[in-house]
Amino acid sequence: MIFSELKEGSISLRYGENPHEKAWVYGEPAFQLLHEGRQISYNNLLDADAAWAVAQHLKDIAPFGAVALKHQTPCGVAVADTPEEAVRKAIDADAESAYGGILAVNFPFTLSVAKSYKKYLEVIVAPEFTEEALAYLRKKKVRLIVPSSYNALVGKPAFGALVVSERILPPLEFQLQVGEPVSDDVVMDMKLAYIAVEGVKSNAIVIVKNGVTVGMGTGQPSRKRAAWIATTLAGDKAHGAVATSDAFFPFPDGLEILAEAGVGVVVAPLGSKRDEEVLKRAEELGITFYSAPSRVFRH
Repeated sequence: MIFSELKEGSISLRYGENPHEKAWVYGEPAFQLLHEGRQISYNNLLDADAAWAVAQHLKDIAPFGAVALKHQTPCGVAVADTPEEAVRKAIDADAESAYGGILAVNFPFTLSVAKSYKKYLEVIVAPEFTEEALAYLRKKKVRLIVPSSYNALVGKPAFGALVVSERILPPLEFQLQVGEPVSDDVVMDMKLAYIAVEGVKSNAIVIVKNGVTVGMGTGQPSRKRAAWIATTLAGDKAHGAVATSDAFFPFPDGLEILAEAGVGVVVAPLGSKRDEEVLKRAEELGITFYSAPSRVFRH
């Protein structure tokens, strides 16, 4: 399929990736736009899809999950016992970055949820909005999106063509490689971390503690550098936390950075020719290491 064979859809975008650029939508996106406080843009559309993909995956582990996202990369991913707490945790995970970003949740958006946050958001994505929530939110300059069913895809233009790939989260099944089995609460953090790292740009390291992301190193050409960014952002919260990598550790250096920050559990795919070296180093560092079923690169 080439661009000339695609049909332009009915949605009009505010502008392209930058204000001086035009943008088009080909085909009909699978969502309802309930409110458009300001005309939706190219970036809004891509960010909303990226946030919704992660929020959808959170349904596999918790009834109340939320994602704060900007520039197609989550800045906070959280699960909690109540919808209000999930939204608060996701936004507060990196409140500075969440400003002017996207919020996606895996539960109905009620008036109570709408009143529970004060951060300016560009778009909110939810499976449904109550009438009371709609009345309240329609007074704001925010886009409200309810997705319908569709198969998640990823892709980019390349050499005048459109390159598209399936987007599939592997089963949340991890195999203990080094250390002792962890508690159910830690397993939940492991699952949350793996879901979150699937939604960020590679190379990626995500650190999770108590049901919320506390540090993310994303979009780096070096996995070691991604680990350094994640631990720097996490600070003291890295102590006793879970870290995950979106692909295998090619060298032990990234693992060493995580251990130095106090991370106790690491989840990562295997497949490097240095796997034995990496696992041996994990044992030496006192890290519990679980293998993930597959890498989850996102470019």
